Amino acid sequence: MAFQWYTRDLDKGFPGMIADATNKIIDSYAVEEETGLEPGDAVIQGTDENQIKKYTGSGTVIGVVMHHHKESSEPYYPQNYTVPVVTSGDIYVKVGEDVTAGDAACLMASTYAWGKTGTAVSNAYYYKGADKDGLAVVRLRTPATAVMQGE
Repeated sequence: MAFQWYTRDLDKGFPGMIADATNKIIDSYAVEEETGLEPGDAVIQGTDENQIKKYTGSGTVIGVVMHHHKESSEPYYPQNYTVPVVTSGDIYVKVGEDVTAGDAACLMASTYAWGKTGTAVSNAYYYKGADKDGLAVVRLRTPATAVMQGE
């Protein structure tokens, strides 16, 4: 009998899942808002330095909420819950329009879903593309600054 443990079209993952074993930076923050957060959400700095909130049209995106296994709830991460945020690395996100590898990662103006139109996320692009409502891989990179030292 042939080996049949795996199927040809396994799911890639899910929003907020780490995409691969590349180096990454993951920081911990508390959810600020009552509406909570979901894995794969783009987030901005909250009111306090240890808080974050979902990007809703203003602010600088600092990362993407990472998924970690826990008992499901609605929202997945409620207010005051400590969440992991990928600030550098590769992570799966659900896209609201077709994207291809190399496209700038953007947040669409009407829904704040990931896409290639709308507000561009600094230092982020699609490492792997996807069709609308599919999973793409966003590569986030912390900007590096080089300063030449005098002798």
